[in-house]
Amino acid sequence: MDEILNFFYPYNYTRKNTKYGRGKDKNEKHRGMALGLVNLRPCNVVKNNNKPQQNCLLLKEEKYRKLFETTKEWFNKTYPYYFLYTTIQYNKNNRCAKHIDGYNVGESIICGLGDYTGGRLIIYDYEGEEKKYIDIKNKFYKFNGSKYYHETEAFEGTRITLVFYNINHKKS
Repeated sequence: MDEILNFFYPYNYTRKNTKYGRGKDKNEKHRGMALGLVNLRPCNVVKNNNKPQQNCLLLKEEKYRKLFETTKEWFNKTYPYYFLYTTIQYNKNNRCAKHIDGYNVGESIICGLGDYTGGRLIIYDYEGEEKKYIDIKNKFYKFNGSKYYHETEAFEGTRITLVFYNINHKKS
């Protein structure tokens, strides 16, 4: 786990340098990336022999391959049950707004790491009304983010989350 945390602590990207993030402070530092199998934009499917997914291009770089392999080894040693996944989403200080995952299929497993307070996972019932607060700090939690709305509670400190999920039904 230390290798995973040490990878992220030096990175400080401002909101304008990242994909997205929600929060009041637009200069808040956060970072997110997915490693493993990723979906392609429709315009790139033809270039990829009509395959809608491919391995993330970041995996061509040694540091990202090492991070991905280290994370998989850590997960397989630490999570007590078998769980097949195609992709790992890494987030640093990312407070997600209420949403349903658009590209995930089935259940995901999330774990929070780092020195932070707050930052619980908030999952809503099927109607999107009732909230359930889940403490994920140093704990795994399995839920279906493609079916239920969810978001991140406000937090202070450095919060890193790892989300293990599938983007398709096929075994990788």
